[in-house]
Amino acid sequence: MTKASPPTLSRTLARLIAGLGIAFDAGLFVVKAPGEFTLGTHLFALWLMLAWIIVLVIAWRSDPPGLLPGALLAAGFEAVAFYVTFLVPKASTAALIYAVKPIWQLGLLLLAIVAGIALRYTRRRRRSREGNGCTRQS
Repeated sequence: MTKASPPTLSRTLARLIAGLGIAFDAGLFVVKAPGEFTLGTHLFALWLMLAWIIVLVIAWRSDPPGLLPGALLAAGFEAVAFYVTFLVPKASTAALIYAVKPIWQLGLLLLAIVAGIALRYTRRRRRSREGNGCTRQS
């Protein structure tokens, strides 16, 4: 059995953001729930928290680059979705943005992690070339 690596600051902050996101979504769902609580409403609440649950799982298992920026982007989208849905709804379909927000949040999270991995890869590649004396001279 391998020991888990100690948590980094970015990993801890990603966990904190995910925990706050879950608390916010749960509180909002209790206040704004459409009727009595049934299995369907509980599953919908889990759907709304999906991005935060995935951030917690990723932060528990590993520390990929881009996790914290992805969590911050997801939190920003959460704020925009809340604003458009509950504070200034412009049409009767304004609530749809909140229903599909987990898809957008997961997309932003995935994009940030892929960008972080790509940046880490290019930095390592550049360092290995410089370390081997393979730098170009103009």
